[in-house]
Amino acid sequence: MSAPTGPRPLEYERVAGELRRMIVDGHLRPGDRLPAEGELTARMGVSRGTLREALRVLSAQKLLTSARGVNGGTFVAEPSPDDVVGHLETSLTLLSRGRVSAGHLLEMRSQLEVPAAELAARRRTEDDLQQLQLSVTGLAEAKDPQRLHMNSSFHLLLLRASGNPLLEMMARPVFTVLRERFHRDEPGPDFWGRVACEHEEILQQVREGNSRGARRAMRSHLSGLRETYIRIDVNRLGD
Repeated sequence: MSAPTGPRPLEYERVAGELRRMIVDGHLRPGDRLPAEGELTARMGVSRGTLREALRVLSAQKLLTSARGVNGGTFVAEPSPDDVVGHLETSLTLLSRGRVSAGHLLEMRSQLEVPAAELAARRRTEDDLQQLQLSVTGLAEAKDPQRLHMNSSFHLLLLRASGNPLLEMMARPVFTVLRERFHRDEPGPDFWGRVACEHEEILQQVREGNSRGARRAMRSHLSGLRETYIRIDVNRLGD
C-alpha cells in the first residue's frame, strides 16, 4: 500500500514553486525579465489567471517586481536586507506563538552574538566604538520604556561592528520577537543597571581588541539575560 500523501498544491502554488526554484537555482537572476505572459502560460500549461496569481505570490515574497512602460514587465528582484529581515520577523513571530520558546530564541542569540563579539574586537572602527559608547551611556541614563530599545541598539551595533552583515540580518528578527514578547514585563532598574555595566565590560574588551575577552564577556552577559527572560516568560505564561 502506498504511503498517504498530503493535499495536492493548487495550480498557482505549483507554478509559483517552479518559478521560485528557477530563481533560487540561478536560472533566473536578479534583474532578469520573465518571458511574456503568453509564453509562460504555454510553458507552464496553465491559464493566464493561474499565472497571474502565482506572480502575485512571488511579488508578495519580494522575489519579483513589476515595471510599466515600453521597457516594462516582470523582473526578478534584488532582495534587500530589510526584505530578508521582514520575512524572517514574520515567520519567527508566528513560530514563537507555538513551537519556538524563549529558550530557543536566546540560544539563537548566543550562537550569533558570542562569535560576533569576537569578530568586533578584531574589526571595529573608531566610529563603531563611538556609537557603542553612546549606546552604553544612553542605556545607563534611559528610563522605561526606552531601556529595552537601548539594550537592543547596543547588540545590533556590536553585530554591525563584526563586519559580517549576515549576523545582523539573522539577529534583528530575534531581537524584535523578544522585544515584543517581554515589553509588558520589563525587569526593574537593578537589572538594567547590571546590563549597563556588562555592556561597558563588553565594549572595553572590544576597544582593547581582546577577542577572547569580548567573547567571554558576551557569553557571560547573555547567560544572565537568559535567566531573567526565562523567569519572565514562565510568569507570563502562568498569568
